[in-house]
Amino acid sequence: MVSSSSAAADLLAYGRERIVRWRIIALTSLMVGIAWIVEAPGDTADALTRAALAALLIAQFRLWDDLADRDYDSVRHPARVLVRSTATRWFWVLFAVLAVTAAGAIGMLDGVAGLAIYCGLLVLLAPVYHGPWRCQRFIRTQLVLLKYPALILLLTASSHSSRSVLAGAVVYLLLSVYEWHDDPALREGHAGGRFAVVLAAVVVVTVTLASGLN
Repeated sequence: MVSSSSAAADLLAYGRERIVRWRIIALTSLMVGIAWIVEAPGDTADALTRAALAALLIAQFRLWDDLADRDYDSVRHPARVLVRSTATRWFWVLFAVLAVTAAGAIGMLDGVAGLAIYCGLLVLLAPVYHGPWRCQRFIRTQLVLLKYPALILLLTASSHSSRSVLAGAVVYLLLSVYEWHDDPALREGHAGGRFAVVLAAVVVVTVTLASGLN
C-alpha cells in the first residue's frame, strides 16, 4: 500500500516535471491568446477566467495523456515520475477531480453548449486512449490533438463563430507539426497518414474560409 505522503510527493514531483514547464506555459499562452483574438474578453475578470479555464483543461489533458502513455513512456522515458510511481491510482483520482472541476466551470461559463463539447471530447478520447485496439502512434497522436480545436471552442463558447473553427484548425496544424518535430517515433514512416491528416485539416480551413468569417 502506498502511503499518502509518498503519493503526495509523487504528485508534486509530477507537477514540477510535466505541468510547471515552459512548454506548458507557452501552450497555455498560445491557446489563451488565440481565444482572445477570436473573441475579445469582456473585461479583466472574463480574461482571467478564460485563462484559468485554459490552464485547468491543459493540465487535465496533459495528465490523461501521460496516464495513457505510461507503457510507451516506460520504454522511451523510463525516468519520468509517473512511470516510476507506485501511486498510479492517486493520479487517476487527481484526473477525476480536474475533470469534474472543469465540467463545473464550463457549465457555469458556457452552459449546455460548452458541456456538450467537453463531454463529446471525453467520449472521443476515451476509446483512443483506452480502447482494445492499438492504432499507429502517428494516427493516435493526430486524434489526440483534436482536443486543442475543442479547447478553442470552449474558450470562445459565447460566439462559436467560423472564426473559432478556423482558429482551431490553425492550432491543430501548428501542434501537429510541432509534435512531428518533437517526437522521433512520429517520423518513422507513415508519410501517407501524415498527408491524409494535413489534407483533411486544409479542407477544414478552406471550408471555413469559404463560409465567411463572422
